[in-house]
Amino acid sequence: MLQQAQLPSPALTSSADLIAGANQAGKPSATKDPLMEKAKEFETVFLNEMLQNMFTGLDEGGTYGNGEGSEAWKSMLINEYANTMSQSGGIGIAASVHSQLLQLQENAV
Repeated sequence: MLQQAQLPSPALTSSADLIAGANQAGKPSATKDPLMEKAKEFETVFLNEMLQNMFTGLDEGGTYGNGEGSEAWKSMLINEYANTMSQSGGIGIAASVHSQLLQLQENAV
C-alpha cells in the first residue's frame, strides 16, 4: 500500500480564509454611512410597493406558479426584485433622501 504525503492543502487554507472573510462581511462596518443605509432601505420599500402594484394585474402563473402559497412566493420574489434594484443603484431615490437627511441633520445642530 502506498502512503499519501501529508502536505498542507492550499485549497483548505483558502476555504478557511473564505469562511473568515464571509464572517467579516456579515458584520456591520464602522465606515458605512448609516444615513445612506436607511435611504437605501426607504428606496427598497418604495420599489417594493411600486412593483407590487405593477404585478397586481398580471395573470396567475409564471415564475411563482398559481398553486397554494403562490401569493407568498410572489411577494418574496417582488421583495427580492426591489432589494436587488435598490442595491444595484436604484432609481435615484436613495441619493435624494440621503441628501435631504443630511440637510435636516445639519439644520438641527
